[in-house]
Amino acid sequence: MILILSGEGPSDIGTCTNGQGLCSGTEFRAGPMAVMVDKIAESVLQYSLADSSALEFVSESALSAMMKELPRTLVIGKKREFETGYFFKGSRALARQAKEDTANDNTPRGVVFFRDADGTCSTERGLYETRVKSMMDGFTSEDFDFGVPMVPKPKSEAWLICALQNPPYQNCAALEESLSGNDNAPEPAKAKLEALLAERNNAVTDLADLVKEGVVDALCPGMMDMHSYHAFHQRLCEVLRAMLSYTP
Repeated sequence: MILILSGEGPSDIGTCTNGQGLCSGTEFRAGPMAVMVDKIAESVLQYSLADSSALEFVSESALSAMMKELPRTLVIGKKREFETGYFFKGSRALARQAKEDTANDNTPRGVVFFRDADGTCSTERGLYETRVKSMMDGFTSEDFDFGVPMVPKPKSEAWLICALQNPPYQNCAALEESLSGNDNAPEPAKAKLEALLAERNNAVTDLADLVKEGVVDALCPGMMDMHSYHAFHQRLCEVLRAMLSYTP
């Protein structure tokens, strides 16, 4: 099986080393969120998708190009504003690509669609549910059963802070409400994470390794206290188990 991952950049899902927006295998440099995906997958599959070159990456720009190729149709009876429409169309495009590739080689593909819940401004707080639903609606519109929204609340820094704070994995649920997803706000999540990393003599570029090494433990029960993480983890496990039963 293969997982198609799409994110925003090197500090979350990752990036391509080939200068392209699409890559896999050694040309994909996994970020901390991709390593989390692989750690969870390994707990279900008993092997690493990354080590098996079974992770494929679609950059934000490549996804935008794929979205432009979609038929100009909307779900009947639903008016979609720009915010919900973006996530709906993005998951549609990823699902369509996954289905086409699977039809070509009979290898089941799942999709992990990463976006922060509150990544642009403080007024967006509360859009977590809307973004997740828009993604799931997009997957459903393509009759695709293997789609996973990965939507940290307010953003991925909260998940990482949960593990790196002192003491780690304590009261993590509060982080979803207390941290600001606005990088221009006082004491934003990004600054707090950078401070915690500095205390360890680490930098943001070390985050993927910290997840690989288990310093950030993707399977720790304390992580599950965060609703956005628990929902992602649960959905990913469900999809992986369903993919194990896939027959072409």
